[in-house]
Order: sequence, then C-alpha cells, then structure tokens
Amino acid sequence: MSRLELILTYDIGTTACKSVLFGLDGTVVAMAEQEYPTRHPQPMWAEQDPDDWWNAVVSTTRSLMKAREDAKIVGIGLSSQRETIVPVDRQGNKLADAILWMDRRTAKEAQDLASHFGRENLHRVTGMIPDATFSATKLWWLSKNYPDVVRGAHCFLQPKEYVCLKLTGKFATDYSLASRTMMLDTRRLCWCDDVFKLVGVSKDQMPPIYHSDEVVGTVTSEAAQLLSIEPGVPVVAGGGDRQCEALGAGIFGDRAMESTGTTSNISCASDHVIEDLDIRVVCSVHTIRGHWLIEQGLTTSGSILRWFRDTFCQEEAAEAASRGVSAYSIIDRQITETPPGSKKLLMLPFFMGAKATRWNPLARGAWLGVTLGHSKAEFARSIMEGVAYELRACLDILNKMGLEPAHIVSMGGGSRGDVWNQIRADVAGRPVYVPRVSDAASFGAMMLACKGAGVIDDLTKASTTLNPPQRVYRPDPAAKAVYDQLYPIYNDFYA
Repeated sequence: MSRLELILTYDIGTTACKSVLFGLDGTVVAMAEQEYPTRHPQPMWAEQDPDDWWNAVVSTTRSLMKAREDAKIVGIGLSSQRETIVPVDRQGNKLADAILWMDRRTAKEAQDLASHFGRENLHRVTGMIPDATFSATKLWWLSKNYPDVVRGAHCFLQPKEYVCLKLTGKFATDYSLASRTMMLDTRRLCWCDDVFKLVGVSKDQMPPIYHSDEVVGTVTSEAAQLLSIEPGVPVVAGGGDRQCEALGAGIFGDRAMESTGTTSNISCASDHVIEDLDIRVVCSVHTIRGHWLIEQGLTTSGSILRWFRDTFCQEEAAEAASRGVSAYSIIDRQITETPPGSKKLLMLPFFMGAKATRWNPLARGAWLGVTLGHSKAEFARSIMEGVAYELRACLDILNKMGLEPAHIVSMGGGSRGDVWNQIRADVAGRPVYVPRVSDAASFGAMMLACKGAGVIDDLTKASTTLNPPQRVYRPDPAAKAVYDQLYPIYNDFYA
C-alpha cells in the first residue's frame, strides 16, 4: 500500500484539542477534536490539568491514524492558547495545574507590575499592556503563594510547549508565545532581567526560545507508540494560536485580520518595530520571522449575539428546530429586512468590560436611541453594527500608527455569516475577504511544519497560495454613507 505524506497539527485550545491531518497542498484530510474541562476552584480562577491536553493529543491522534492507515506523517506543527502557564520538574511532570490566560486572580500583581516599572515603559519594552492575562502576573502570584513550587520548578511551560515536551523530550518555546509572557523584550528578542527579578523566577527556568518554523526535535519512540505513528517525525516549534491564525490568514503587508468567535481580535502585521506604539494596542512577535503582530481585542462580540439568541429569540429557535437549520440563519434573514443603521439604534459591545480600544474593565454594554418603533430584528442588527463600529475604531488606531490596512480578512466562526461580513465591510469602508480555510490556527501550524520540513520555502507566499480568498464582501456606498454618519455618534455615546 502506498503511503500518503501528511502534516499533523495540534491546536491546544482553551476548550479542546483539535488535531488535523493536512495534505502537503493544505487540504484537510481528517480532523479529530476532544474537549477537556476547566476548573474554577475559586471565583475568578481558571485552571486545567495539563495531562488532559496530552491525553487529548493521544486520543485524537489514534483516531486519525485509525481512519487513515495510509498516512505517513512527515512533520508536526503546534499551536495553542497563550499566556497559560504550568510548572514542571526536570522529568516534565506537572508540579501544579495550569493557570489559564482567563484567570483573574492576579489583578493585583498586574497593577503592581505597572506601578513598579511604569505602565508606558512596560508596554514599550514588552509590547504588552499590564493585565492579569499575561504569564508574568501568574508567575509572581505563584512565587508569593507557592514558593516551594517555584523553587522546585525546572521549567515553566505554556500548553503547546508541554505537548512538545511529551512528543520530543525537549524543553522549548518560540518567540510568539514567549512574547505573551510580558517578560520578553519584543524589540531585542531577549528576556527582561528586571521583570524576572521582580516576579521571583529565574530565566533559567524558561525554555530555550526557537523561531516558530524551527525544528525542535523528533518524536520519541515512547511517544510514537502511544500515538500510533512512526518515531523520528520532526516537530516544529509552532506558535501562539492567534499568531498561527494570522499566518494562516496571510496577515502581512496591507491586510488586517478580524477574527470573531466568543470574542473578537483585530490584528495587523508589521515588518519593523513601531517606535510610537499606541498604548491601547498589544504588540506580539509574529510567527513570520522579522515580523510583529499588532493586536486589539474585544471582550465580547459573538457572545452578545448568542446571549441575544438565547434570551430573546425563542420563536426563531423553534422555527429553526422545525426546519432543521440554525437559529442564526433565521435571525440573519430578519436582519436583511431591516435598514442599515437600525433606525439610529446604537449598541456598545462592552458586556464584560472593554479592552481595545477603551481599556476600561468597568465599561458595560448599552443601547442608545431606543424607541417604541424598534423591532427585535433591529436590536439584532444593532449588535452586529456595534461590534463593527468597534472594529472600525481599532482600524483607526492602526491608521494613526501608519499601518493603514487596505482590506480585512475575516476568520473564525463569525466569518461564516454573510450578513455580518457585509456589515463589517460597510462600516469599515474596506473589502472583507473570507479565505478557503477560515479556522486557520491549525492551518498556520501546518505551514510552519511544512517550512520546517522543507516542503515550502517562503511563508508569506505560501499563505496566499494555499489559502486564497473564497468570498469577497465589498462596501455598499449607500450603507457606508449611513454608517459614516452614525460612527461619530457611537464614539460620543461611549465618551
């Protein structure tokens, strides 16, 4: 039987491990997914057992290899959730459960880091805005509350790094994930001595840093037996899920990426360090060498529409169930019957505080201009428009920094809806492209593995060739004119 050469990728997400077999041309051959729990031992805490990540990797890989007995794995790529941190001993055994990126127990440590170094200075050096999200705050909390764990830790790992260790026996990180610790000088690409000293850990307790497309090691015999694959397969360092997604979307040059799921992220790449980095944006290291990823995030976006569906759309849900379709398709149909601007009904999408562009944890969602004449469909449309207005505000910041994206690549679950994509294009005044593969973190990890295995030479060229636009939404001049009038009112509404 002839063997089919394939790339295997693992995306260690917040809720599940997604394992994908790709052809060398970027075609998805097979996919498997396994969820794992998040524990909340106290309010505002969020933890996971890192062994759940590895068990999910083993289970999904066995499933894939059983389905494709003709597969010959020629490379493995990795991506994962970011900022989540787990201490391990020299043998790679966990010393505590992983503290997740969403865990908010370290709010005080974030404030103290900002006070000690200065918010602007810490942002200028690390590219991060002092916040409990980032790994430095979690390490400081561990140092203060579990000093024995910190002293006994050989290494602190993020999720894909834990999986990489299980695969290869090698401790390794990459620049994209290292930049999310708030402990890396993102300009000089080296660790920040002063931050390590303050939080009470050593640089020696961090894994060696690789470029995202570098081969870290090969699959050990022990791991190969567990996974039902051959030993010796090269494993590439990979990257953070957002940077891998941006790579898979072809985010470089004049492109910006908008990715909407529960939350939204707006990203734009730069091939140089931006000297006047706006304090409202985060600058991560990209998975493409010599590039940085400028990021802005909305705390709630798709989650608002889901809340609206679950709370107010019982009739639509019943109709959808009887017809065997999604309730969102019914809501979309109703929205198309309403005019752009929702009859001047405006919504602020800050249902769990505001990140970009406002950075106000106390901000809340609100509607302005409600009248007795507004319909349910117009409220639904105003949700999509409110998120799109905030996207435009993020693009305005990019413009001020000289990045000026000419069009938007839409990714994630939110990219599947024609109605929302058109609203984004109309509000932003830019074409919106949806590529062939819109769930692109795994796709970006595949590209990195291909680069490491010598299958492709140029990541930037390959991203546009392997994942070309499939749908295009161009701004409607009449709708754009309506939104141009309402956008200043939206900004004044928040102020």
